[in-house]
Amino acid sequence: MILVGVLLLCTIGNFILSSGSLYLERVNEKICFFVLLIICLAVKTAWIVTYKIDPIGDYEAFFNTAKALGDNFVIHDRYVALFPHIFGYASFLSIFLKIFGANFMIPPIINVVLTTISMGLIYFIARRIGGVRTAITASVLWILLPSQTMYNMFALSEPLYCTILLLAWAIMIIVYDKIENMKIAKVLMYSILLAALLVLINMARPIAAVPIIALAIWMFIIDTKHIGNKKLLINKLAYVGVIIIGYLVMSSAANHYVTLRLGEEIATVPGYNIHVGFNKGASGTWNPGDSALLYHYSGQPGWSAQDVQKQMLEEAKKRIKNDDIDFGKLMYDKFIIFLGNDDQAVKYADPIMDHKVRYTIISNVFYYFLLVTSLFGALVAIKNKNKSSLLIICLYVIGLTMAQMIVEVAPRYHYSATIPMIFLAAFGIKHIYNKKRI
Repeated sequence: MILVGVLLLCTIGNFILSSGSLYLERVNEKICFFVLLIICLAVKTAWIVTYKIDPIGDYEAFFNTAKALGDNFVIHDRYVALFPHIFGYASFLSIFLKIFGANFMIPPIINVVLTTISMGLIYFIARRIGGVRTAITASVLWILLPSQTMYNMFALSEPLYCTILLLAWAIMIIVYDKIENMKIAKVLMYSILLAALLVLINMARPIAAVPIIALAIWMFIIDTKHIGNKKLLINKLAYVGVIIIGYLVMSSAANHYVTLRLGEEIATVPGYNIHVGFNKGASGTWNPGDSALLYHYSGQPGWSAQDVQKQMLEEAKKRIKNDDIDFGKLMYDKFIIFLGNDDQAVKYADPIMDHKVRYTIISNVFYYFLLVTSLFGALVAIKNKNKSSLLIICLYVIGLTMAQMIVEVAPRYHYSATIPMIFLAAFGIKHIYNKKRI
C-alpha cells in the first residue's frame, strides 16, 4: 500500500505540483506568497486545534523547565544541567508562559507561528536556488508535510531551531552572492550575526557544528573562485574565521549564563549520547540500562553534571574498545532508524490519536515521495555540476547523518533534514517539468 502511494505521488503528485506551481507563477508573486502563508497558518492551526495533547515525556520536561524558568531566575535542575540544550528552548518558551500563563496550548501555537515563518524563509531560499516555481513547490511541500504538522502539537525545540537555521541559511546565501564585492566591515557584520544565530541553534539543539563545517567546505573546497582572487580569498577567510571565533566566544558566554540560571556547572561533553550511540544491543537508541548508568553517576556525592558526562564519555570509550561491535551493522541499523520512516509523531501522539494506521501510512507515503524526489534533485544538481546555494543544504544533510552515526539516534532527529529534502525535491520537480516542455 505504501509503495503504491509513493508511486502515485511520484506521478500524479509531480504533475499537480509542477502544473500548479506554473499556474501560480503567473499570479502576482506577492499575492501568491501571502496566500501560501495564510494557507500554511490555516493548515497547521487546524491540526493543533483538532488534536490537543498534554506534554508527556521529553516534552513535559521542556514545558516544566520553561514554567520553572518563568517563575524563578535560578532553578537548580540536574537533568537540564546534564542536557543543557533543554534550557535553550525552555527559556524561549518561558517568555510566553510568563505572559500568557502555563497553558498547554501555548507551545503548539508558538510552533504554528514559527512554522509559518519557516515557510516564508523556505520560499526565499528556494527562490534564490531555482526561481519562483521552485519556491512555490517547496512552500507547498512544507505545508503538506504530515510529520511537521503533527509535531506542532508538542512542546519541542525543532520548530524553533529550524526557523533559526533557515534564517542562517538565508543570510549565508545572501553573503555568498555578494561576498566578492563586499567591504570587509560588512563581511564582519554578517559573520557576527551568523555566529550569534548558530549559538542560538546550538542552545536549542547541539548541531551548530554541522552548518559551520558545511559552510567551510562550501566556501573553500566546492566554490574555488577565490583561487587567484586575493580580495575574495581575504573576504572568505575573514567571513568564516570570524564566524568560528564569534561562535566560540558567544558559546562560552551562553554556557556561563546557563550555568548561572541552573546554579551549577553545566555539561559541555556529550558523553551519555555517545555511550548510547554505540550500544549495539539497542542499535544506538535510548535504553533503560544506559539511562540507569547515567543516573547512577549523577547520584554520586559531589559530582557536577560535567563530571557525570565526562565519566559517561569514558564509559563510551570502554564500550567502543571492548564490546566487539560490528560497526558496519551498527551504522546501517542507525541509518535506517534515523531516515527509515517518518511516523514517529503518530507514535508520540498515541494517547489522543485516532486513525493511527491511516496517519502512519500518510506520513510515510509522503516522506518516501519526498526522499525519492529529493534524491532525484540531488542527482540533477550533481549532473549539472551545480555549485550554487543548493550544495550547502546537501552538505548539511550529509553532515547531520554522519553526526547521528556517532551519538544516540531516533527517527525524530531527522526533522531538520526534511527541510533540505524539500529544497532538493522542489528543484528536482522543476527539472522534470522543464524536461517535459523541451
